[in-house]
Amino acid sequence: MGKKTLKEELEEYKDKYLRALAELDNYRKRIKKEKEELVNYASERLILELIPVLDNFERGLSSLRDIKSDNLDDFYRGIELIYDRFKELLEKEGIKSFSAVGEKFNPARHEAVSVTDSGDCPPDTVVSELCKGYILKDKVIRPAKVVVAKKRNDEVRMTNNEKRMLGENA
Repeated sequence: MGKKTLKEELEEYKDKYLRALAELDNYRKRIKKEKEELVNYASERLILELIPVLDNFERGLSSLRDIKSDNLDDFYRGIELIYDRFKELLEKEGIKSFSAVGEKFNPARHEAVSVTDSGDCPPDTVVSELCKGYILKDKVIRPAKVVVAKKRNDEVRMTNNEKRMLGENA
């Protein structure tokens, strides 16, 4: 075989270039499809583990219809076992609850739903918790809903911004 002509070389490079572009386009489409599937089905494994917990709750509730007062302890123990299993499953997935009572109010971890006079607590301290907060791995996924001790008028006046943050009327 002799030397390739410039035109033949150009055609060969053009063909390789077009094939590489087609492969890249196919790769992008495949990655996009895989990403969509990942987003759509990311929680599938967790849901499959939650379904047996749901089944147990259904069995517990159906047995409640036939319960007599002397069986309430057994029913309570059954519900408690389901609760413990559910909590264990969430912890296995990296989900943990946290308590906020006694902590200094932190808007990254707490959602103030009410304020109360500080009384014995220092101002900006969480005095009660209406709903637990939850952390997934190291990220707060649901802040705790809390009641916060407010500053007394004779201590330090709250700014309007602080009042809005704590849910008071400005």
